Amino acid sequence: MRHAGLALPLAWGSGTLPDAPRSLLLVQLSAMGDQVQTLPAVSDIAARWPALRIDWAVDARFAAIARRHPAVRRVFALPLKALQKAPLDRRLWLALLAELRALRASRYDLVWDPQSVLKSSMVCRLARSPLRVGYRAADCGGEPAAARAYQLHYARPPELHGTLGRRAFAAAVLDTDLRRPVQYRLAEALLAAAPERTRVLLAHGVSRPHREWPQANWIELARRLHAQGIGVKLTWGSQREELRARAIAAALPAGAVRLDPPPADLDQLLRYIADSRAVVGLDTGFTHFAAALRLPLLGVFSAATGPAVLLPEDPEITCCVGGDGLDPDVDQAWRGLSRLLGLARQA
Repeated sequence: MRHAGLALPLAWGSGTLPDAPRSLLLVQLSAMGDQVQTLPAVSDIAARWPALRIDWAVDARFAAIARRHPAVRRVFALPLKALQKAPLDRRLWLALLAELRALRASRYDLVWDPQSVLKSSMVCRLARSPLRVGYRAADCGGEPAAARAYQLHYARPPELHGTLGRRAFAAAVLDTDLRRPVQYRLAEALLAAAPERTRVLLAHGVSRPHREWPQANWIELARRLHAQGIGVKLTWGSQREELRARAIAAALPAGAVRLDPPPADLDQLLRYIADSRAVVGLDTGFTHFAAALRLPLLGVFSAATGPAVLLPEDPEITCCVGGDGLDPDVDQAWRGLSRLLGLARQA
């Protein structure tokens, strides 16, 4: 049935809408941090509609995150980034077609796209549903044509970003309760077993160079932690990041910095982050995971980015410096990290 005359917020049980939605396709393809920040909205939806069947379409790189949420029934892992890198790989095309056929085999009462860019809107169009909801053209990440895929359009409140923004969008579409505590539901049992938590993780890597923090700043921050008797650990995800990690370690006394090989999968990554006394990170997936795991977190943002993607978070365990036209220096970062570690008197 086509739904005419509807507007956000949706009132389930009125007009042409059923009393309760029975099936939902969530389309959030990328990136890692966005996947993490979508999890609390899924928790809200599952709490409001316990019988709702929730499926999730996602880039195959991040499918393990979607599968972590116990309310998600099926994950459609689309190898989109892999095909971008290897467009002639027949196996990838066959895998994509198989996932899309499986997606097309289901009917959904609602398709919800909190990403709302061209690639996600195309997935929405392929889904069999009478109702697709996404952002209005002005909020479609610089790709306003994506809005044509949706029957209903949500205006992103300018003051809401990240986790809270997605929760507010879900509330408009699925009548969820924003007063609920934030629940990421991210491998609680696994994280409870994290044994050490003595070293600070410096998550220095980021996918875009304009979001980096100077190597000299990372070295100085590591030196100050060492002076307080606090160890540091580093890992990497690329050759560029490995060179930086080894340069930071080489600038400190032996044993002050522990270099770790890149985690092989999501389970290892979660264990690695969870096994940290605190995390210092840029605008990257490591930082969003640390926020989801409720670890003491210092977010370091370059002038070209902004801390709003992490806010509002618990000020007792989260501190952000820089962003919105300002590049933070080491002193600013150290003051924030000192407070999180209980070192304010020595800072």
